[in-house]
Amino acid sequence: MSSLGKRVLTAVVAVPLLIIVIVGLPHYNHLAFALVAFAACVIANGEMRRMLEGFGRVSGLSRLASLLPLVEYVEYAYFPEMRLVLYFVAILSGLIFASLVFTETENGFRDAIPTAERSVLNIIYPNFFAGFLVRLCFLEDASWLIIFFFVLVFCSDTFAYFCGMAFGKNNKGVIKVSPNKSVAGYVGGILIPSLISVAASLLFPEHFTYNAAVAFLIGFVTSIFAALGDLIESTFKRSAGIKDSGTAIPGRGGMLDSVDSVIIAAPVYFLLMEIFIGA
Repeated sequence: MSSLGKRVLTAVVAVPLLIIVIVGLPHYNHLAFALVAFAACVIANGEMRRMLEGFGRVSGLSRLASLLPLVEYVEYAYFPEMRLVLYFVAILSGLIFASLVFTETENGFRDAIPTAERSVLNIIYPNFFAGFLVRLCFLEDASWLIIFFFVLVFCSDTFAYFCGMAFGKNNKGVIKVSPNKSVAGYVGGILIPSLISVAASLLFPEHFTYNAAVAFLIGFVTSIFAALGDLIESTFKRSAGIKDSGTAIPGRGGMLDSVDSVIIAAPVYFLLMEIFIGA
């Protein structure tokens, strides 16, 4: 089966399953979705670790960062007045720094700072960003808003591909880290989801309680960050000298290859929802 065929088959299977988890299992503030986000985070974290280990040692403690989606859930569900995520990141980072006292002795601690840098990067990416997916579970009308978020991100990716195929032949290579992507692709991948966002606000005003201008802004900004997410991961992969982050997803490569846009767009989408819906 061709790569495109595998991508289509994966989408045909994955999208309905995701909808079932979000719409069919909303119990306990979408605990099922939070667990899916956690599982994806564990796999993506392992892929990022392997990339970072190509440059040197990464603290084993940074593996604990994949717990961040669960920490987000516990904070929002049970301890909303506490900053559990902030404490978790601070304490885990402190433990990683302290561990260098004992693990970086062989070469006179010359690699202590690079090891700390790689380890803290592994906490932030993908784990800290992935935690914002769980925050979406606690928005009012969460089922609609979570699905709408994935619609925007997936449409950004899909229309970037098709607009690039149709109109991007002579305008590729503008962004060096991804030379096969075209200006037409980026324009389509940002503009069309923005218009879809406007249409959603007009068709379902009971769920999207803001005007068309705000709807366009939400689609526009979310799509920009989704595109940036893809470019960020491409930058990391080029630095590591690899094509795919792994083999977890048929036709798409690794888990990180599939969630790169999602995790970078999630924080800004959550912020926009808090501003304009007041969730």
